[in-house]
Amino acid sequence: MSGSAVPGTAPVTGGIRAQVKRQLARRVGSSPGEGATVLIYHRVGGGSPDELDVATADFAAQADLLAALPPGRVVSLDEATDRIEAGRRTPGVVLTFDDGFADVFENAWPLLRERRLPFTVYLASGHVGGEMRWEGSTAKAAGAPALSWEQLREMTASGLCTVANHTRTHARPELLTTAELDACNDEVEEHLGVRPSHYAYTWGVPVPHMEPALRARFRTAATGEVGRNNPGVDPVRLRRVPVRRTDPIDFFRAKLHGRLIPERAYARIVATAKAVGARA
Repeated sequence: MSGSAVPGTAPVTGGIRAQVKRQLARRVGSSPGEGATVLIYHRVGGGSPDELDVATADFAAQADLLAALPPGRVVSLDEATDRIEAGRRTPGVVLTFDDGFADVFENAWPLLRERRLPFTVYLASGHVGGEMRWEGSTAKAAGAPALSWEQLREMTASGLCTVANHTRTHARPELLTTAELDACNDEVEEHLGVRPSHYAYTWGVPVPHMEPALRARFRTAATGEVGRNNPGVDPVRLRRVPVRRTDPIDFFRAKLHGRLIPERAYARIVATAKAVGARA
């Protein structure tokens, strides 16, 4: 990435990962794939080197592409779920932000608000107003500020933001309990006046023995499995598509159209590199 006076704002310009992705994105068609493509973001402009921390300039370019899509293409998670339940295979894009980092409010929210783009925040409610830090966090190096309830109220009052459940403490999948789910729901309801109707598994890992509890509490539960969502998808096994710091704009554009061959090819390359001990 090129240098920048403001941490977290430098766009993707080069590097091996970006070069590989540019090659993978070539010759990808522009006609939209059927069903809902649910994008996963975590941080925007946080200034960390983590792959899940997207530079503000790159997010702005991505938001411009999203805003240029035909009306009805970028939809809320509830609208996408309505379409799936109604048996409709209408192409759609859903924006989601995991965890609840303050830089989402500081850097992504102004761009989303200006372009009137709906989005969902999967919130680890116990960190609100404090610091985001846990094993494997995108803030693992030094921690990072969390969203405040005031910031969440501003975003939800706009009608663009849906706040969903991501456990209270960002509990590891093997430690997921109904107490974690209910504590998050209770805190969101207390502070925002609405009870979450969607959930995202921490680390994107499904927890089969918790599925009855999830079905009783939520319309959907989102995994980290890459794919689109069409009628017949299990609502507690929604698929999503990650957005990473080194995604060139053409690679991101392929995701918007639901063309996931480049994404899957890149995942195979990373898996192979890790298997032989390379830094992926």
